[in-house]
Amino acid sequence: MIMKGIDIYSETVITDWTSVKNSGYEAVMIKATEGINYVNPLINKQYKNAKNLKLKIGFYHFARKNNPLEEYTHFIDIINNYTQELRPALDYEIGNNPDFNFINQFMSINSNLILYTTHNIGDNSGIAASRIWMAEPNTNPKDTKNYAGIQYNWNGNVSGIQGNVDMDLFSDSFLLKDNTPVSTIKVIQQELNLVLKSNLLIDGIKGNLTIKAINKFKSIMGLVQDGIWDNKSIQAITEIYLQPLDCIKAPHHEFATRYIQFRVGRGKDNLGIFSTGTAKCLSIWQSKYSLSADGKCGPLTWDKLLNKNC
Repeated sequence: MIMKGIDIYSETVITDWTSVKNSGYEAVMIKATEGINYVNPLINKQYKNAKNLKLKIGFYHFARKNNPLEEYTHFIDIINNYTQELRPALDYEIGNNPDFNFINQFMSINSNLILYTTHNIGDNSGIAASRIWMAEPNTNPKDTKNYAGIQYNWNGNVSGIQGNVDMDLFSDSFLLKDNTPVSTIKVIQQELNLVLKSNLLIDGIKGNLTIKAINKFKSIMGLVQDGIWDNKSIQAITEIYLQPLDCIKAPHHEFATRYIQFRVGRGKDNLGIFSTGTAKCLSIWQSKYSLSADGKCGPLTWDKLLNKNC
């Protein structure tokens, strides 16, 4: 399957998204971040407009010369707020003395990552063609030549877009797929059973019940409900497992607080903030289970919260 696509950034002026779609474009890669601080100021608007027309959406990060883990973390923290159909991409355009260590460290963090670059870098990176989005301007490809994608025009004209735009062909290997190993799915199922009392069968199969439980957990944590157990999900479950002392005067622990609020019936007010209302609800819950009703979530309270019989 070959998809016609465009890639855009904050200075791309799209006046009529419907015209873009009607011109045969079904995929859009949106610049999300750059370096360790920059965020595309139009990301929300561009995402919403593309999503409203049911275009396939992905995001890319423009590399600078920082620590690759810091750049990846900045990127993933932003794009985890959005549902995506296309794989995330590292845009590496440092042509003079490219840092292959940076590229390989960044790409090794997440097996779903795609590398956008030129031949002089991509061909010498050691990265499989199926993970490369190759820049081949001023060409007219019929397919992607085993690459994940080809950017074939830097000065394209598309109805609905004011000025030039980058034009692409994407193969189905650019589609975001869940390649979670069976062993990992089993661990996820065990974790969901513990925190949500889900009673999932520990079978390593990501079926509808497991996806529903993942989405329930992500909803409680205030995350995008896309059925994907991503880095934010891992961060949330890890914070719960650490069982931090949580109370009004404690340091902020958003995910742990959200879980406490879910378990003690706090409702939807001040989610992620340990307020006086949360302390009151927790005190009532503690009394129910013969704990000291002090409104503080310490070791004994955590033990009860995570007890399958409570």
